[in-house]
Formats: sequence, C-alpha cells, structure tokens
Amino acid sequence: MTAGGRYPGSCEVCSGYWVTYAPAAQPVAIGESIEYMAEVRRCRFCGAYWEVGAFSFPQVISRAHALKQLPDLDARESVHGIGFPDPPEVPGS
Repeated sequence: MTAGGRYPGSCEVCSGYWVTYAPAAQPVAIGESIEYMAEVRRCRFCGAYWEVGAFSFPQVISRAHALKQLPDLDARESVHGIGFPDPPEVPGS
C-alpha cells in the first residue's frame, strides 16, 4: 500500500494529493505546531502522518515525531471520529 518514491511511508492516495490536490485525497488536518511552524495531517486511507511546514515541502513523519509536535495528538485525532489505520513504517525513523 505504500507508494515509496518521493514520499516513502505513504500510500498512493495521500502522496498523490500533493500532485493533484484532489479534495477526497487530502490528509486530515490534526493540528498546528507553533514550535515546528508546521501543520500535522493524517491520511485516512493508510494512516500516514504528514508534516506540512511553512517553509518546506510536505513530508511523511513518524507517529513519535507527530507526538513531539502535538503532545495531545490522541485527543485531537479523536475529535475527528475517524478510525485511522495504523501508520506505516517511515524509512529512516
């Protein structure tokens, strides 16, 4: 299910969003981290976490990294009422 290529650790749906910007493929916005100057998003299809920085390209991040950015990650995710799948392994993390 992982796409590899430019965004290792993501699926074809969420990695394709950054090319097509198709609304159905957009990862869910979980919250913003002031410290990291980035938004954390999550794919509803594969569970991948995304960091969308103010001054960088989107990148797949590990759950541990998402928790550093948003310590209340679990509470923020539960607000959405989506049964996210377990995130895939992120190479190099």
